Amino acid sequence: MWIDLKPAGDTAFTLDIAAPISVGPAERLFLFGGVGLGASLRALEAVTGRPVVWASAQYESYARPGETVTFAVDERVRGNQVSQARVTATTAEGREVLTVVSALGARDMAERGQWTLAPRVPPPDDCKPRTLWAGRHPDDIHSRIEFRIAKGSMHGPRAGGGPAPDGNIVMWARPNPAVIPDQPIDTAFIAVVADYVPSGVGPALGRDAGGNSLDNSIRFHRRVPTDWLLCDVQIHGVANGFAHGRMHIFARTGELIATASQSLILRLWD
Repeated sequence: MWIDLKPAGDTAFTLDIAAPISVGPAERLFLFGGVGLGASLRALEAVTGRPVVWASAQYESYARPGETVTFAVDERVRGNQVSQARVTATTAEGREVLTVVSALGARDMAERGQWTLAPRVPPPDDCKPRTLWAGRHPDDIHSRIEFRIAKGSMHGPRAGGGPAPDGNIVMWARPNPAVIPDQPIDTAFIAVVADYVPSGVGPALGRDAGGNSLDNSIRFHRRVPTDWLLCDVQIHGVANGFAHGRMHIFARTGELIATASQSLILRLWD
């Protein structure tokens, strides 16, 4: 299993931090925020027995390879159909890494509709692969996810140069079959992909830029089987050293799976 969450009691789990779930320069890796959220969602669903409807993570500190993080679940309210629960993730020394608040449940109702539509882009086989940066660790999280660029570019300046007029990029994503061939597109994987909102900051500014996530909020609409996720990223604005944006995540067939939003500390790498 890619995110190897181990039980540590009835309401707690541990995760050993290693390069495959980390990001950053090769000599200063740290737990990828989306993995922290994904692990939390997996823990929440295991404890409550209910699917996540909404969750929001606040990232507080870094966890680095060699450390073990404990994810403790607190189901604070359990109704007939909906639970309200929290996760606190801490290192062995008691340092809080992240906190997640969430709602979980499912209701048997026939009403259904979707008004946020998938962008019309070429299929993944007709899109160019993402270019990985030279300074990364060769076995970090980026090697676990295959991205194909359908519109714009990821991280760096866009091909045409200058700021993007609409702050929008679109990419396909799936578990890299060459590295994790049996990894399903599940709740945890969707949360990991949702943490790539910062990929749109550089193209939006027309610079080599990105950022460190302050939070990651995700709302699940429908979970449907799909071999690729279509990720529509919109950067809303950059000011005062921070950036804000969202991602709509669709199945290959166009069903809306989830919507995510983030704020981040702006980093300029050029």
